[in-house]
Amino acid sequence: MNRIALALITFLLFSVFCFSQVINIESKRFHNDSSRWVGKIDGNFSAVKNIQEVITFGLNIHTQYQKGKSRVLAIGDLAFIKAGNTDFMNSGYQHLRYNYKLNKWLTWEAFVQAQYNRVLLLDRRYLAGTGPRFKLVKREHLRIYTAALYMYEYQAQNNDSLERYTNRLSAYLSFNVSFGKFEFTSTTFYQPNFTDFNDYRIANNSMLELILTKHLNLKSELVLLYDTRQPLRVPDLVYTIRSGISYKF
Repeated sequence: MNRIALALITFLLFSVFCFSQVINIESKRFHNDSSRWVGKIDGNFSAVKNIQEVITFGLNIHTQYQKGKSRVLAIGDLAFIKAGNTDFMNSGYQHLRYNYKLNKWLTWEAFVQAQYNRVLLLDRRYLAGTGPRFKLVKREHLRIYTAALYMYEYQAQNNDSLERYTNRLSAYLSFNVSFGKFEFTSTTFYQPNFTDFNDYRIANNSMLELILTKHLNLKSELVLLYDTRQPLRVPDLVYTIRSGISYKF
């Protein structure tokens, strides 16, 4: 078995990772209205040695704190797959977001983010943004939100040979539906460059979760990203299908 096939099998068995360069924060929110800390940890590790040595590692930790009209969300994520001397995945990000609820339907958001993805030739990306988030529907089994944020972006690609400073719109539409023990969340992003609307990203993240216990869920997720300014040799469209177990605390 060659190392590509071996890494693919390992990826399917231990798939909790994401190729996307647009982080879906909507899927990371906890929909609680009380003033308290909540959090969730997803993780795995495996090492396989036969013809090639294959190592996989994935860790996602995020917490949320809410008090009164304020809410703070912090997320850290690392993903790594290596077969022999080849990296099939090597990515990570840290995200911090603050929300202030102005009224029943309007919340103001501000965020910062640091990110890298070696396989997609993204050496580093730093983001900072702010803007309004609107609640369109909030019912017991259905929530719909939309937002239009300003986002400043710096990124270095291709071993730092390409650097860009960009002012973007980061708009999204998100909905969450729950039915029985199942919960479905889907978010679509549109991120054009204000000075060149031919430079844009469209991303979708859809997740289905099965609630096993108060703290344990099974989840399946589809992530799609279309980017008109990907580095050379990186396709405009990339996607990931993943599944795993989630522990909430």
